[in-house]
Amino acid sequence: MGPSPERSIPKIVAGFLGLLTFMIAGLFLLAQFWEQFQKPEVRRLICSLSAAAGVFILLFKGEIQYSAQAPWYDVKTMMTNPGSVPVFGQRLLFIWPAMLLKHLVPRVTYIQAFLAVQAVAIALSIYVVGEWSALFIGREMKFLGQLLLGVFLFPTFRYYNGHDFGVVIFYTAGLLFLYKKQYWMFGLAVCVGMLNHQNILLLIPTAIAILWGRETRSTVLWLVGLTAAAYFVIQFILNTAMPIPQTHEIKVWWNMRQIVELQQTLMFGQLALLAWYAFGLAALSGAEPFLKRAAILLPIQYGVYFLFGQLNEARLFNGFVPVLIGVFLCYFRTHFPVWAGPSTGSENSGNAA
Repeated sequence: MGPSPERSIPKIVAGFLGLLTFMIAGLFLLAQFWEQFQKPEVRRLICSLSAAAGVFILLFKGEIQYSAQAPWYDVKTMMTNPGSVPVFGQRLLFIWPAMLLKHLVPRVTYIQAFLAVQAVAIALSIYVVGEWSALFIGREMKFLGQLLLGVFLFPTFRYYNGHDFGVVIFYTAGLLFLYKKQYWMFGLAVCVGMLNHQNILLLIPTAIAILWGRETRSTVLWLVGLTAAAYFVIQFILNTAMPIPQTHEIKVWWNMRQIVELQQTLMFGQLALLAWYAFGLAALSGAEPFLKRAAILLPIQYGVYFLFGQLNEARLFNGFVPVLIGVFLCYFRTHFPVWAGPSTGSENSGNAA
C-alpha cells in the first residue's frame, strides 16, 4: 500500500475515530435494547434481513467483479442506441431506468448507472424469491430460498446484461400468482416481463401444464389465450416502435457442435447446473403437485434454447430457478420438519398430481 501522503493523515485519523465512535454508539444501543433483541420475532427478523443482505452482497459482488463488457452487449450502446443492438435491443425494462439516471445525474458513467439499476433488480429478485419461498418453508425460514438463489445464480455471471435478474423476478412472480390463483396478476407479470425478456413466453405453456385438470377448461383457455394475445401485441408494438436488426438467432448448429465436440464452455456451463438438477430430480417426487407440473418448464427451456440460445450459458435457465428452489424447500420441509413454519402449503399441497 505504501506510505500515506502527509496531507491525507488527518483525514485517515478522523475517519478512523469516526468509525470507532459509531461502533461504540452501536454497542451502547445494543446494551440499551438487549431485551428487545432477545424477543424471538426480533431475532427472526434480524436473521432474515441479514441473510437477504448477505445474498445481495454476494450477487452484487458477482455482477461487479465477475461480469464484463461483451462485444455483443455494450452497455453504453444499449443506453444510447438500443435499436442498433441485435437480439438484445428490445430488452429494455431495466435499461430505461439506467438511461433516466444517467440523464438526471450526468456525472455518473454509463456503467455506474447500469450497475445502480442492477442493484435494485437484485434486491427485487431476492424479495420476490423470499415471498415464493415462504409458500413452501414458512415465512420464518424463507431466507433458505434466498440463500439458494445466491448459490444458483453466482456461477451464471459472465457478461453485463440488463435482463438476467429480471428473468428471475418475473418468472418467480408469475409462478407465485399461479400458485395463489391470481390469474390477472399472472397476465400482468407476463406482459411486464415481456419488456425484460421475450422468453417469458415459456410461462404460458407452463401455466397450461400447471392448471390443466385443476381449473375449468374455460378458465385455462381464457387465461392462456388472453396472455398469449397480449404477449404478441406487445411484441408487435416493440417491432414497430423500436425495430432492431435481428430479434433472434438460430443456434442449432452451434449447439450441435458444442455437444458433439464436448466444448469446454459447454461442459463448464452445464456442470454449474447439472448437480443441482440431479438433486431436484431426486427430490421431485416429494415436492408439491404444483412444482411437479411446473418442472415441465426445464425441458421446454432446453428445447427452445437448443434452437435459439447457447446451451453453454447457465444464465439461460434462470427462469427455472424458482421451481428448483421450491423443490429444494419441499425436501427440506419433509426431511427437516423442524425447519418448516406453521403456514406452509395450501390447496396446492395435496396429494393429487
